[in-house]
Amino acid sequence: MNSLIKSVILVVMALFMVFTSVLSGQSAEIDDSTVFVEAFNAYQQKDYLLTIEKCDQLIQVFPESPLRDVTLLLIARASLKSGDNLRAAESVTLFTNEFPENRLKASVENELKVLVNRHQKGEVLAADKSLQAAAKKVSSDRIARERAAAEKLEMERIAKVKAEQERLAKIKLEEERLERERLLAEKLAKANIKIAISLSNEAGPYPVGISSTVPIEITNKGNSSEELLLTINAAKEYGAVLTRSGRPDESVTRLQLAAGETFKGVVQIKMPTEMVDGHRSLLSVHAVSAKFSDVAFRNETVVICSAPLVRAVAKLAKPKVAPGEQLSYRVAVLNVGSQSAESLTVRVQLPSEIDFQGTSDTPFKRESNGALLFKVDKVDVGQLVHINLDVKVRENTAAGQVLRGEVEVENGGLQKKERFTATASVVVIPAK
Repeated sequence: MNSLIKSVILVVMALFMVFTSVLSGQSAEIDDSTVFVEAFNAYQQKDYLLTIEKCDQLIQVFPESPLRDVTLLLIARASLKSGDNLRAAESVTLFTNEFPENRLKASVENELKVLVNRHQKGEVLAADKSLQAAAKKVSSDRIARERAAAEKLEMERIAKVKAEQERLAKIKLEEERLERERLLAEKLAKANIKIAISLSNEAGPYPVGISSTVPIEITNKGNSSEELLLTINAAKEYGAVLTRSGRPDESVTRLQLAAGETFKGVVQIKMPTEMVDGHRSLLSVHAVSAKFSDVAFRNETVVICSAPLVRAVAKLAKPKVAPGEQLSYRVAVLNVGSQSAESLTVRVQLPSEIDFQGTSDTPFKRESNGALLFKVDKVDVGQLVHINLDVKVRENTAAGQVLRGEVEVENGGLQKKERFTATASVVVIPAK
């Protein structure tokens, strides 16, 4: 009895799974003809309960199927064979009512016709217990076979999954081992890269306006050949470029060095003319391994600018003057930089209260605005040049007035101009 109950439960579960899958959208994957063939084959194998199950599925999912007539007859015959006389009679009756002109009526067995007549007379149709038991046994045996097959497939699936997991685990272990070996080899390779960069800056300050060089040596002190990517970091206006010694037109940004080999080159720079004397900035050379971007070497030096530092001082021979007084107006041009100043043009704009009388020792030109133009060929470092002018204070100059003038110095070689205010401290005193 317990085995019978279990079989019934399994059948119900199977039906539930079938109907659930159908109703959840899987009906698109089956058709009524396929289901009917399954039911027919089950009938041929005397699995009548499965036949009825398949037929019920077909009717439920495909209620308008053209196979409905043969399906009802197959239910009737399977019900008769499985001992369910009432279901057999009801199925034949339903077939007859729905298909009164169907020629299959002639194929209905006498046993079924007898059951229909008895049912129509109101007789209670008892089930055939022996046939029911036989049908349930066939169904139970099938379910047992299916369960065994399913368990076998599941075991095979589990075995395959386990084998695949083991295979993947072995692959992972091998990959991890190879990665450890790679990292170790990479660490050793990085440790063996030894690059020395030497920058020579013994020439002193670098003059403005002309190209200069900073000698450099890069040595591979490791035990294997190395390829390096080279960059120069310096003020953009320097236009710094790394070249090989003796090859000023060959820029070097990538370098291959054998073990123990030394590269000799220079960093070419040109100090801009606007740089002031003594200006300091860093110039650095970076060498990065072409193979390992995190392995880098660097050296730096301080680049000092050398330039003229010209100043002009202009003043009268004495700090206080009287209207109408004649005296000397002195202009001193001095260079306190570290480079000689050459090709200077000195433009003197006298205070408006002073008239120019002449000069005895220095050639000059007079511009349309009254400015006096003097040429100075050279002022060496730490030297000065004097320009002496004869001038006269105008008679109408008011007492207490401060006289102001201007001196402009233009460095022709560096294309640079500077202006200086003059005689700001001179005061006119009243005439006696």
